[in-house]
Amino acid sequence: MKWIIDERTERFKKALMKMGWYTEKMFLRSIEALEGRDTKLAKQVIEDDNVLDQMEVELREEAAVMLGIHNLTGTQLRFIVGSMQLANIFERIGDNARRISQITITFLREQQTFNPDLLRLGKLTSNLLKESLRVLADLQIEGSFEICSRDAEVDELYLDIRNELLNSARNKPETIDRNSLLIEIAQKMEEIADLSTNIVEIILYIVTGESYKCFKDEMKLFKRSEGVLFDNPD
Repeated sequence: MKWIIDERTERFKKALMKMGWYTEKMFLRSIEALEGRDTKLAKQVIEDDNVLDQMEVELREEAAVMLGIHNLTGTQLRFIVGSMQLANIFERIGDNARRISQITITFLREQQTFNPDLLRLGKLTSNLLKESLRVLADLQIEGSFEICSRDAEVDELYLDIRNELLNSARNKPETIDRNSLLIEIAQKMEEIADLSTNIVEIILYIVTGESYKCFKDEMKLFKRSEGVLFDNPD
């Protein structure tokens, strides 16, 4: 029986990684479409989001079946439970990539220009996502804490871009609509960076059985002295 569970868990992990890499590809394409002013590629990202939604449904259903028919314990149990959360995170990242591409299409239609720092923000964010997927593929905690600390660079650049665009809108009211959309792109990228740290939090729980939170760009062990929803078992 154990070999059946091991084999099914491994197949499930491969499916999860396929979804993760598909998500990464969507985000990279959204950045490429923005940089290359490529309407066709941006439309492809929007269409790809439908596939990602289907992947989430299939993973959730398979997880429910495994939890229902197999007596999972320890790391395998945490992996399947955590994977349902990871699939939801991947879907949210896909939604953000889709929105970035929708705004890109609007910009290209209106022949608007964009802040070049957005590309730098996108590349910093894509590196965080790539590293979080590497940690997931290896199911190792090595490098996970650094991902949380590197989120500070993304936050700082996002605030710089946001403040610059807000100041520009104040001085030139005619740029308000344009700058609002650019701020939204930056915000979606920053959210993807935050979601990348959420991926690492879940991996740490799967591997160690302990709950960690990336708080103020530092990964901290989450301990509670007393229950909020449930009493402590001890």
